[in-house]
Amino acid sequence: MAVDCSIRIKNLSFGYNESPVLRNISLELQRAGFTSIVGPNGSGKSTLLKQISGILKPDQGSLEINGADMNAISKKDIARIMAVVPQNTALEFDFKVMDVVLMGRYPYVNRFKGETQKDREISIENMKYTNTYHLRDRSFNQLSGGERQRVILAQALAQQPKILLLDEPISHLDLQHQIEIMSLIKKLSIDQQLTVIAVLHDLNIAAAYSDYIVMMKDGALHHQGTPVEALTAENIQQVFNIDVEVEVSASTNKPYIYAITRNQIKKNNVRVHVICGGGSGSDVIPILHNSGFEVSAGVLSIGDLDWKISKDLDLKVAEDIPFTKISDEAYNYNKKLAMSADYVVVTDFYIGKANMRNLEIMLEPELAEKSILLLGSEEIHQRDITEGAAAELYSRITAKGFAKAVSREEMYHLLNKAGAENE
Repeated sequence: MAVDCSIRIKNLSFGYNESPVLRNISLELQRAGFTSIVGPNGSGKSTLLKQISGILKPDQGSLEINGADMNAISKKDIARIMAVVPQNTALEFDFKVMDVVLMGRYPYVNRFKGETQKDREISIENMKYTNTYHLRDRSFNQLSGGERQRVILAQALAQQPKILLLDEPISHLDLQHQIEIMSLIKKLSIDQQLTVIAVLHDLNIAAAYSDYIVMMKDGALHHQGTPVEALTAENIQQVFNIDVEVEVSASTNKPYIYAITRNQIKKNNVRVHVICGGGSGSDVIPILHNSGFEVSAGVLSIGDLDWKISKDLDLKVAEDIPFTKISDEAYNYNKKLAMSADYVVVTDFYIGKANMRNLEIMLEPELAEKSILLLGSEEIHQRDITEGAAAELYSRITAKGFAKAVSREEMYHLLNKAGAENE
């Protein structure tokens, strides 16, 4: 049955350089609801969000906003309908918080007259709503992660959108700030009747705040529905290839997902150390663990999704407090775990000054002949928020004879082959 929807996608397909990323997507999203898109890394979640935002255009199929073809809407009109909160909130140039929020008024500003008093009033109103007005004279790049995220939300709201798109809005935040931001976004969807679409890694967060869940795998839609309908143990196993238990709260009618620690897993005695963060290891760690590998991880921020998964599986983890440079103690334990492993897997996490030491460890003399598998090397410039320092470090690492850039599929193939030979 057709629903009153703000967004209608029909038979949409898209690929990069003839490599398919999205395959025959058809989807209708309700007006003024909170929809979460979930799925393993590489499943096409962020690419689908970019299609909806108009950043990318489909190779086939159509996308309508409130009944109008997306291609027929001007960019300025799209900006008045839709606002996007990206995963990376870092700014190349520093600005005062007030100026950052005022940037959200660009679809309405006359370039010859500049911002009006009305623009300032709308910006201030949304800063107060997001509890950022007291930060108005602060430097944006000096704010904490949670503060920056609230400022970017205020900027998006200053556009006065009807649709709010969010790409991993909490992936780099600790648990307290994750709850704070998600509660604010949920309140927005209700108070301002916004259509909210968020790409999320954490299934329990998605279940708690969403009205509707879309599950993706390999560029296709697999399951969709309310949290109870979509997030079943069977569906999660099919999409994420992990075994879980799901309990539904009698008071909230929301599911809660528990990872199953399978003591009966047949071990293959191959040790893999995963260097990750920000949810980039959320698919790798459980799959390797459930396949019989002895897995360790680090350096992970306490409260991070990868940290929580590693703790649930009772793995050895090098950990540190969030939003600080990796300490010598955490660095040395990470090095110890990497040295004791047969393989080191470096996932496609965002690299900033705080976690640069997770790359620097690859150049330690003790790891000179270690088998290192690098994921997402071709995207390093997109993930580098260190003004090129991380990309340069990657080049030095890949120059090592034992460091190899691989896809996820190649990584699993190599490790499974090693596991089979070791049984």
